[in-house]
Amino acid sequence: MKQNLALAFITALLASAPLAHSEVKIGTVDVARIVNDSPEAVAKKKELDTFSEETKKKIDAKGKELQELKTKLEGSKVASDSKEAENFRNQVRDFERMRGDAKADLEKRYLKVNKELTDKVYAQIEKYAKANNYDIIIDKSDRYRGPVLFGSSSADVTEDLLKSAK
Repeated sequence: MKQNLALAFITALLASAPLAHSEVKIGTVDVARIVNDSPEAVAKKKELDTFSEETKKKIDAKGKELQELKTKLEGSKVASDSKEAENFRNQVRDFERMRGDAKADLEKRYLKVNKELTDKVYAQIEKYAKANNYDIIIDKSDRYRGPVLFGSSSADVTEDLLKSAK
């Protein structure tokens, strides 16, 4: 739907533009590539990876601790209705909550970083388009379902934008 609307808009724009007076300058850009490959994106990914690894280590350590406690309780043949067993079940519940919270926190951080990067890329594209007199810049990130079915490499401004991000 989005691609049809963009294609219809471009067709209408090209049909209504008086070609004798001026040409319409159109460019394409791979937004996803810029969002993923810019120096800032690479740095943010490292930060997220470090946070993820630290969180995983904490979760693994707590899981190992609980496994050792379980083995100890089973070896001691602790009754299932004892305080020790109840304490163990509470710790397991807390552990599951901790894992869920860590997963949700990582997803939240990822989405926040992705939104920040995407917003910056769109602002960068707009600035570039204005500075280089482009009338239209079209996203070609989704090669087979996006609005660009064909785009000459001379119309692709992705490399220029990646270079200006450094």
